[in-house]
Amino acid sequence: MNDAERALRGEIVRTCLAMEARGINQGTSGNVSVRWNDGLLITPSGLAYETMAPEDIIFLELDGTSHGPHAPSSEWRFHRDIMRERTDVQAIVHAHPLYLTGLSILNKDIPAVHYMIAAAGGPSIRCAPYATFGTDELSNNALAALEGRMGCILSNHGVIACGPSLSRALWLAGEMETLAHQYVIALQAGKPVVLSDEEIANVIEKFKSYGPKRKDESRPVAAVAAPVAASVPEAVPEPEPEPAPKPAPVPRKAAAKRASTPSKSAPVKDAKPAAKPAADAPSKAEVKAEASKPAPARKSARTSKVAAPATSEENEGSSPATKAARKKSPARKARAPQKTRA
Repeated sequence: MNDAERALRGEIVRTCLAMEARGINQGTSGNVSVRWNDGLLITPSGLAYETMAPEDIIFLELDGTSHGPHAPSSEWRFHRDIMRERTDVQAIVHAHPLYLTGLSILNKDIPAVHYMIAAAGGPSIRCAPYATFGTDELSNNALAALEGRMGCILSNHGVIACGPSLSRALWLAGEMETLAHQYVIALQAGKPVVLSDEEIANVIEKFKSYGPKRKDESRPVAAVAAPVAASVPEAVPEPEPEPAPKPAPVPRKAAAKRASTPSKSAPVKDAKPAAKPAADAPSKAEVKAEASKPAPARKSARTSKVAAPATSEENEGSSPATKAARKKSPARKARAPQKTRA
């Protein structure tokens, strides 16, 4: 086995795993082949794809003779017959996708309900009549359904997708499953509108000049379950600046000491010293005790006048002659009623 053959065998394994990753096949069903020298390389029968290695792939001659550690796929006949009859086919993918298999159970063709049906080569995807798997009858039915097409449905079975490379055959199988899904949705909503044969012929002609001139036909299938690479590389975002480190936490005692100690670098100007409490200021207990004492009874203004020591002026006015003069004074009589009113 040379390097080119080993690489092609590895591509077959990756294609099988990609069918499961893309949801167009389940378990050990389905099979893959690619043209090699005067025969073809094909997957073995009943071997799980996740355990398959390049050495497990079988080389099959066009007369049906197989070479390898396992038996070839049970569907080797239609792989061999398609390769023999169709020189434009370099790779074949057979699978059991959900919607295409559903239409195969109804024995329904897919009409031109969408212009992408032209990718399969014509205005319809035919459904081949049913025959037991692995038989010559199934192979003959498939060849008839594939006339002028690169894909067909196998009644009560699955789908066959062909291509000039494994990557192209795998793509067509996925595209046919999408068309089947769209057709089923349209049937549920009403009667689908079908495009004319002339329009599909026009689309097929336009497809010849569409895209990058099919330079990628010989490109190997991408790694297992890897997404399709974008044609434009994603922009790499600039790294964000690192945040400033947070200061280490200071213990409470140290923080209090630091707050009470004035900084040498920033002296305080015109700082006023804190006011000291008066030395003879009464304590709170003394103030409370003084407030609880009963207030002294008030003395009337008349009593206070009598008790107060007399001044020299008051002594002069208290002589008998002065009192007599006050009694005879008219101003004294005028003020008497005012006192009564007050």
